[in-house]
Amino acid sequence: MELPATLGEAITLQPAWLLSYLYILVAANLGAIFFVVQRTPDGWRPRYEAIAIVVAFLLAGEFMNYLYSQYGYVRLLGLAHLVFWTPVYIWVFTRRKKFTNSPIFSKFVLFYLVMAGISLTIDTIDVARYLLGETGSML
Repeated sequence: MELPATLGEAITLQPAWLLSYLYILVAANLGAIFFVVQRTPDGWRPRYEAIAIVVAFLLAGEFMNYLYSQYGYVRLLGLAHLVFWTPVYIWVFTRRKKFTNSPIFSKFVLFYLVMAGISLTIDTIDVARYLLGETGSML
């Protein structure tokens, strides 16, 4: 099978259940856009956790596209999430109790932590499998 030209094209070849999961994962990351600013008694201010989630998502996407161009649709692609999402995930996780004054953002953070946590677990396993020799294409 010839490798699709782009990572996006390769992803569309995945089963419907996996595509559904990926759409939810994207929502868990890009949903942070709705929280990049917050209203305080002193006016509007940035919410750095939300900004970090969005930036990490975009950087991981760029790195994943690079990895795809170099190695194809292999388990190593999960490295992009591990590199960019892990520090943000840990930081947001350690700050999660500070969001109780914002119930909607607090619920969003829980959604993000669950979805990103699942992905990071899968990515850790995938990268380990790649490093242990399972280097074939996932298509």
